[in-house]
Amino acid sequence: MDFNTSDLQRMLLDSAERYIAERFTLEHRRALRDSGSGFDENAWATFAELGWLALAVPEESGGLGGSSADVAVLAAAFGSKCVSQPFVGTAVQGAYLLAAAEEPRTAIIEQVIGGTARIALVHGEPGERYAEVSPRRVTLTPDGDDYVLDGQKFFAVDAPVATHLVVSAETPGRGLALVLVPADSFGASADAYPLLDGSRAADLRFENVRLGADAVLATGATAEALLGAALDHGRLARLAQAVGSMEEVLRICSAYLQERHQFGQPIGNFQALQHIMADMFVAAHQSRSALYQAIAHSDRPAAERSRAISLAAITIGEAGQLVSRQGIQLHGGYGLTDEYEVGHHYRYLLTLEKLSGDIDFHMARLAAT
Repeated sequence: MDFNTSDLQRMLLDSAERYIAERFTLEHRRALRDSGSGFDENAWATFAELGWLALAVPEESGGLGGSSADVAVLAAAFGSKCVSQPFVGTAVQGAYLLAAAEEPRTAIIEQVIGGTARIALVHGEPGERYAEVSPRRVTLTPDGDDYVLDGQKFFAVDAPVATHLVVSAETPGRGLALVLVPADSFGASADAYPLLDGSRAADLRFENVRLGADAVLATGATAEALLGAALDHGRLARLAQAVGSMEEVLRICSAYLQERHQFGQPIGNFQALQHIMADMFVAAHQSRSALYQAIAHSDRPAAERSRAISLAAITIGEAGQLVSRQGIQLHGGYGLTDEYEVGHHYRYLLTLEKLSGDIDFHMARLAAT
């Protein structure tokens, strides 16, 4: 696989780095975090104008038909400035599920591309940790020509700002079902809370939520395959965000070691600190190599795809901890405070690792293959 950037990727990266650096400054991210929703409506409209929300949508569904490598280029740019907007849930996982459904949902896809619809994948349930495609306690029960959705969901990332939810549920006699639920449906309620990086999640309850037959995106083996692929696509995008964040931490620390002086010279001249930077550099570059390996397997059969993503997640998860913690240490410990950029990357990387399935989860997933 050729990992030299294509013309499209170079244009994408140039526009993304320029806009994100201008918009998502440290002060702006703090304001979003403290705003209550954490959502930047103006930036989201710009994402739509720039075509970013159409990037992963197939051409036959009106999108740009971008590859996993294209999405990774954009996601890494997001990571460089700790962008916590609902891009992955909407433009990666949501767009994939809507386009790959048994009957593609063209109208909603158009709203996603235009920036007026935001999607959250709602799969986890109370009492479980990083559930794969497994039986659900949330039920989708036929009732005449309609369906009734009942049950609880746990830790639905970006659900507080979503207009639509893709919910996994168990349907009698048909196994797993994926169903599209308007977030403001009667009988649906949410308990929202902030995450460590300023993004939002929610615990959801569905009580007698009535849905038409057209709400069902897929059932049975098709739903299981789609859900597994969507979860892995989301993990891959978040791994790219983590790589972008780590590489920005390297840049921040390199500049700081040249700016900060002690004993009449830049502290970057001290050999002990050079050794720390060398370890961080190696970890970050190993992470980008692991990301490339995962991207190269993103279109392979499910078992190969999942194995490659888990291997990358372990490498990138461990590297993220090393790079962000050592970055704080190089700042004398006070890098963890809210005034320093490197502390925000620490919280961002920690959150990304938990959203993608932590290191223990991916080690267990590898052991099971």
